[in-house]
Amino acid sequence: MGVAIFSDFFRFFASPAFCGFCFHGFLGSASITMMQSNFDIRDDQINLTRQILFHFYPGIIILVFYILFSNYVIELGYPGLAGLLLVELLVLPPVMFSHLAAHGKRLNGVFSFNNVIGFTARLSVKQYIKWSLIGIVACFLIYIPLYPAGLFLRDSVFDWLPEWYFNPVFGSSDVSLIATVFLAGILIDGIIGPVAEEIFFRGYLLPRMAYLKSWAPILNGVLFGLYHFWQPHNYLAIIGVGIVLSYVVWKTQNVYLGIIIHCTLNILGAVGGYLAVSSGELLVR
Repeated sequence: MGVAIFSDFFRFFASPAFCGFCFHGFLGSASITMMQSNFDIRDDQINLTRQILFHFYPGIIILVFYILFSNYVIELGYPGLAGLLLVELLVLPPVMFSHLAAHGKRLNGVFSFNNVIGFTARLSVKQYIKWSLIGIVACFLIYIPLYPAGLFLRDSVFDWLPEWYFNPVFGSSDVSLIATVFLAGILIDGIIGPVAEEIFFRGYLLPRMAYLKSWAPILNGVLFGLYHFWQPHNYLAIIGVGIVLSYVVWKTQNVYLGIIIHCTLNILGAVGGYLAVSSGELLVR
């Protein structure tokens, strides 16, 4: 019964109809949320201690549920990636958006996102294209050389962790099932997760560390990278990418660029993973 339910679950999230619904509904609601911000966020700063706490506690919650969900889905015969996707869908957005709503209550007296999200400056289409390309290329130039370092750390420093922690297909040899999970990942890891992360880290936390001036995007990028407790071997690469994302958003005062760049990178990775497993290749995340 459990296997059948999860199989239908991932097929549903991989369906074109649901992908289209989420693309318009989820991003649309995010846009409305951000457009409501119309006050000076410099009057609502978050001190360094709380910044560190707010960057890390979502990652700790995600890690705990990742371990719990992964063990369960692997026992059902699903690949380990299914556990991460469940967390990214059912845990990550609620944790981050409930935090934003609570902050909105402190500001507005009611649970809302009003005045919570900053960095929504208007940009021309030309600026969007320019900065998106700069960000995507910069992230690739940073991530690709550092990826081998992640493999080295995986095999030397973090070799004590279970195989499913690094191998997204561990737990299943059913190519069709694995491909379905990876297909669902294009939506969940490619859009839903990145949108929530960008709104929280670059739209909420980054504007509230203006007192750090030019150090703000650097610290925000470093803390964002370290928040990925479920990918410790990739810390160097993720920190590098995080700094690029934070700098672009900070420089342009536009969190939409962070969403565009982050989603593009994750979608490309998810599509590549789907094509690879569809052809029978085994991957290591």
